[in-house]
This record gives sequence, structure tokens and C-alpha cells, in this order.
Amino acid sequence: MPSPLSDFRRSELFKPAILVPTLIMLIFSIFNLTTPSDPARIASSFKLGIVNQDSGPSIPLISTQAIKVISKSLPFRLTLLEDSEIAREALSKGEVSTVLIFPENFTKLAFSDKNLNIEILNSQHLTIAETQMAAQLPATIQMALSTFVSSLRLAKSNNQAPNPGMPVTANVETLYTAKSLASLPAPFVMSFTSWLASMVGSILLFLGTKQMSLLNRAHVRTVVPIMTMGAASLALALIVTLTTLQWETFLMVWINVWLVTICLVWFFLGVFEIIGLSALIIILPTVFYQSVLSGSMMPVSAAPEWLELIGTSVPFDSIGSAYRAIIYGSDGSLPFTYLLSAALIGLILSWGSAIFKGRMKRNFR
Repeated sequence: MPSPLSDFRRSELFKPAILVPTLIMLIFSIFNLTTPSDPARIASSFKLGIVNQDSGPSIPLISTQAIKVISKSLPFRLTLLEDSEIAREALSKGEVSTVLIFPENFTKLAFSDKNLNIEILNSQHLTIAETQMAAQLPATIQMALSTFVSSLRLAKSNNQAPNPGMPVTANVETLYTAKSLASLPAPFVMSFTSWLASMVGSILLFLGTKQMSLLNRAHVRTVVPIMTMGAASLALALIVTLTTLQWETFLMVWINVWLVTICLVWFFLGVFEIIGLSALIIILPTVFYQSVLSGSMMPVSAAPEWLELIGTSVPFDSIGSAYRAIIYGSDGSLPFTYLLSAALIGLILSWGSAIFKGRMKRNFR
């Protein structure tokens, strides 16, 4: 009588079930970690268009001094434009990311008690990075210009010369630093590929063992994930440590991803055994929402309310937190209780179903 693994080798899905999880982790990690985005370069590529309609009366214009303040406080590229129509056209063509328009009476009102009104033009047809920065820019510019104008008015009331400089400097200390640009997306890549490879591997293993005897099926679904996810997590650990230049994290990346994926595969296979692939109606969105649920790309609290409720009910973000802790050396650990519970439930469903169905067949005969 052939062994369960020998029986599985005859399946058409044997090779895909063994290789695809590793390929998923390899391909996704290579494409995302070898071309990481640089926040500094993204900020420096943001183009702020400025239209200065200020007509005085003082020379130099207060708006000109304000532009100098903005240029020193923001890392963006400044582009001077002649008028608002040209600015709107430049924004439409993507030649600038945001436009700041100073009114004709800016200098006059700067020394009065009246409020100043500046115009800011944004557009959401640009890149995601530009749109996100542009959305935050109005509050930043308003704060900077309000502080600048307030200092001018205070200096005038005291008969002093205005000081356009920045009297406050900041000493910034970063507690946990990325050793390379690839370190930034690494926790997300680890989290997303853990779920994606586990889901796809589970589907292939479920379909590839469906024609096997009940106990052989349960045996293969228990043993094979240990090997396939071990190989897949090993490949991911190699890419992560190679791109992040953090070889000291290799073992922790491998072991943690291996543990997470084994537990997920066992759980998915148990659920598939009971309700079939219709379970993907729930599993598939859970996988693709990991950019939010894992807390790797953004805090769970920043998600829509219904998604935040899911994220706070099940500790998906604890996995992302553990992965961040590995890369950055911060605090965080895997939710072992939940993972082991999920693995145990999956194994009970797989083996319990095999034993129960086997007895039912014998009783029927």
C-alpha cells in the first residue's frame, strides 16, 4: 500500500502545491523590496507652484519673504507661475502638484488686523503620494504663514524690525531606524505574503488531495504544509535579509513566517474540509485587506469603521507588529494563543472530518 505522500505525488497538483507558495513569496518580495520608495525623494519630487499676485506697497514684498519661509520649512520643489490660469493649466498637466496663490493685498493686510486669505489649488488626478501630501499641505501652509504674519504684526506693534527667520529648531531622535529603504516595506511584504501564500497553498493542497482516501488526505494536509511553508518562508527570509542588509534577522524572519503560515494553512484546510472553497468569500477579502488589518501600511484605527471593528476583534495587527519588531528591534510578538488555536481548530476539523466520514462509510456498508 503506497504511503500518503507517494499517493499525493501522483496528483496533477503535486508540483504546484509544493512550488507555488515559494514562488509567491519570492516574486512578491523581490518586486517590492528591490524597488522600495524613498520618502525623502518622494517629498523632494513634490512640486509646489506659487502665484504671487501681491502688489505691495512695501519692498521687499511680505509675500516674497513668506515664500522664503515656506521654501526653508518644506522639502518641496518650488515653481513660480505668472498667474492663476497658467497655474491651473500646469496643475491639470501634472507639471505641479499643488498651487499656492498669494492675493494682491497680501502685504497690505499682513500689517493690518484683518484676516488674510490665500488660495490653494489641489487635484486628485495625480499620483497617490502627491494626492496624500497635497491633502495635508493646506493646514501646514496655513500654520506656517499664520506664525509668520503674527510675528510681523508683533514686531510692528513693538516698533521692531521683523525677523523672518525660524526661532525654533528641532532636535529629532529616531528610536528605531531602518537600515535600508527595503526595511520600510519589509513588514508589509512579510505579512501579505504570509497570508497570500498560505491561502493559495491551501487551495492547491485541498484540490490536490481531494481524490485520496480520507486518512491519507488528512495526513498529507498535516505534513506537507510544514515542508512547503518551510521552503517558502526560507525563500522570503533570504530576500528580506538580503535587501534590508539585516542578516542578524534571518533566523527570526524564517521561524516567525514559517510558524504563521503553517497555522494559517492548517486552519484554511480545516475550514475548506467542512464548507469547501466557498470559504474564500471570507478568506479572500481578509487576505487582500492585510495592508490595513496587519497594521503594516497604516494603523488599524485609520481604516473605515467596519474594517477597524474586524481588526480590533481579531489581532491581525499583532502579526504585523511582530514582523516590525523583527526588522526594527522594537517591542512586539506573535499572537501565539490565536495562532495555535487556529492551527488546532484546523487540524481537528481535518482529522475529525476524516474519522467521522470514514465511520459513516463503514456503517453504511
